[in-house]
Amino acid sequence: MALEGYLEDLEIRDILQILSLSKKTGTLTLRSSHGEGLVCIMEGQIIRATSSFFPETLGQLLRKDKITTESQVDKALKIQKSLDHHQPLGQILIENFQITSASIEQVVARQIEKIIFNFFSWNVGTFSFRLEEIVNFGSALLNPLDFMLEKGLSSQRLILKEEQSGENEVPDDDQIDRKLAELEDQQSRQGLGLLRGMLAELEHPELGGGIILLILRYASEIMNRAIVFDVRGNQLVGVGQFGLSNLNIEADNLVRQMTLHIDAGSIFAQVMKDKIAVRSALKKTLAEESLRSFLNGTPDDIFLGPLVSDGKVVALLYGDNYLSGHPIREANAFEVFLSQAGLAMEQALGSSDLS
Repeated sequence: MALEGYLEDLEIRDILQILSLSKKTGTLTLRSSHGEGLVCIMEGQIIRATSSFFPETLGQLLRKDKITTESQVDKALKIQKSLDHHQPLGQILIENFQITSASIEQVVARQIEKIIFNFFSWNVGTFSFRLEEIVNFGSALLNPLDFMLEKGLSSQRLILKEEQSGENEVPDDDQIDRKLAELEDQQSRQGLGLLRGMLAELEHPELGGGIILLILRYASEIMNRAIVFDVRGNQLVGVGQFGLSNLNIEADNLVRQMTLHIDAGSIFAQVMKDKIAVRSALKKTLAEESLRSFLNGTPDDIFLGPLVSDGKVVALLYGDNYLSGHPIREANAFEVFLSQAGLAMEQALGSSDLS
């Protein structure tokens, strides 16, 4: 399934984490006012990155770091041009000039990091990910500069390293490794296996309208009750629920009869505007008081997340753990799933329009 959208709706950090968590293999294309970029992913790991903002060739970088001489690079390029089948420049340097593979990998990894860190600042533009096998060199389109790693880089590690650099600190690899191990342990406890499974189910194009049901099924694993609202202009209309059996009547029918006006200043308006999930208590607007009354009370920790499709919020999910009082587990992973679900819905609707 293709993954396409706008960087205004889904940050590059989130895109890379989605691809990492779901262990995808393919090519991510980025376009913005900053230029164009390409990231190749192998089973969730970044193995190649190019950007029009960084036009340096591998030979230039190796000479800059004094790993090769200008003469060696020129001779390697002549060998490369004489071959019937393309070989990467790094491989030719290793085989013919006793340059170590470790030194070349280090240069390539550092350049990929620089490119990815620059991509993190791209917040306007478009992205497109295509599932495809990554060809080992030989493609002028995918490999114009021979920047490719045998062993990929972790997206989460790059995000942690960029955050540490942003705090005006010198990135410490050991500290980053410890933080990454802590993060992976925390994510493991928070049920990323569930996220991976649910993301896999979104791969089925026949889901279509079943995406809402899939969202409710995932929510039922981490919350006690939830309602999905369809966004219709300035109103929210209930379309589905789980966990509301305490209403003592047929909950599904009652939810479908429910309509809430999106008041200015309400938590609903906030999520609609920012297009990001919120965890807080309901406010005192008319719509929120109506929902609180309908639910016979709400806790201070509620979840309200948007389903964004084609750049617009098309649905909202309200969820809580009323009565149990437990905090909502794995909310961050669920936010990642909602982002992917919105894109899956967009793809499903686009496919139906073409048929």
